[in-house]
Amino acid sequence: MKSRGLFLAAVVSLSLSLIVLSLPASASAGQQKLSASERQQINETMDSFVNHVVKRQNIDAGYDSVTPAFRLGMSRKEWDKGDLPGFPFPAAGKTFHGWIVTYRNGNELGIEIVLQPQKGSGVGAGSFPMTMKRIHGRWLVDSMVPGAFFAPEGKRARVVGTNDFLAPGGGGDGGGGNGTQRVPADFAYVPFAIFGVMVLILLSAALIGGFRWRKARGGLPPLPERMRTRT
Repeated sequence: MKSRGLFLAAVVSLSLSLIVLSLPASASAGQQKLSASERQQINETMDSFVNHVVKRQNIDAGYDSVTPAFRLGMSRKEWDKGDLPGFPFPAAGKTFHGWIVTYRNGNELGIEIVLQPQKGSGVGAGSFPMTMKRIHGRWLVDSMVPGAFFAPEGKRARVVGTNDFLAPGGGGDGGGGNGTQRVPADFAYVPFAIFGVMVLILLSAALIGGFRWRKARGGLPPLPERMRTRT
């Protein structure tokens, strides 16, 4: 009984290990916590970025809130001309601390924020996935893309995503040519891992059943007389 219990424990441990290994690294990385000082710094960066870059107001003040990659190599003088990268949006308010973390990979951070529109702007709220990078100890905005837009207040409820702007059958990152959603590559092998765990459990049950049968019969059945004479 003791050996059988150890065998079952080993099978369960192996099964759990396979499930953990099947999860993408980004899933665990996304759970990495930010320190209080990091959150404060990100809040300050977000306030500067949204107020100046997203709203397109006093744009020179937002130059230092983004990475060189976001600026596309523009100097401050070129930046101040107003032809900025990033999606413009008439965000309401002055502080923008309601972001959530979607992943973290070292000095790279994925966040998402929902911005509410200014009254009278004629647009609804918008959801924006963003990437931030820590450069020389500072968290800066590295990218911002529109994720989804909600119907303006008083209009029929509707959510418009970026895939709605793609031509039918045109593919794109969000789906295939037939309009179906693609499974992210990080999760493509998860069903195979789960299938492997199921096979292990079935094999374990078969082996345990064999042990029980041998114990009930008092061991393996004797060889036929003819085979014993040959040996």
